Amino acid sequence: FAANLYGVRPDMLTTAKALGNGFPCAALLFSPLVAASLKPEFLGTTFGGGPLACAAIAAVIAAIKTERLLERVRRIGAYIRETCIVGPVVAHQGAGLLVGLRTTRPAREIQAELLECCILTGTANDPHILRLLPAFILEEQHVDMLRDALRDLPP
Repeated sequence: FAANLYGVRPDMLTTAKALGNGFPCAALLFSPLVAASLKPEFLGTTFGGGPLACAAIAAVIAAIKTERLLERVRRIGAYIRETCIVGPVVAHQGAGLLVGLRTTRPAREIQAELLECCILTGTANDPHILRLLPAFILEEQHVDMLRDALRDLPP
């Protein structure tokens, strides 16, 4: 979680989406101080604690640990930042695999050009940020493909 990057310990944290690797589930995590203030009647849910969702979450957490996915995210994220400042890209921002590439031209133009190379990217509210949010299974060879495509684009 981003809080871990900055040494912050939040009172409450929500997580969803990736938690179940595609299976719909979410979690609300809170500190002991917040937990002490909760009463059972404050909590309500239709599907909370469902066995399939809990099994999916447990499997995802196990995969993150056994496949050392966080180490991979750090390594590949650093590789993106080191290699993709080419062509129209002049800087980067973000953490892990959530990367924003600052561009000299409108990001939507670059997004369209990359799509012609079969590379799917996003954009952001800032018109000069090309957004990357790849899967954890991204490998260096995929980053190399992006770098090569960016290098071939006009600045």
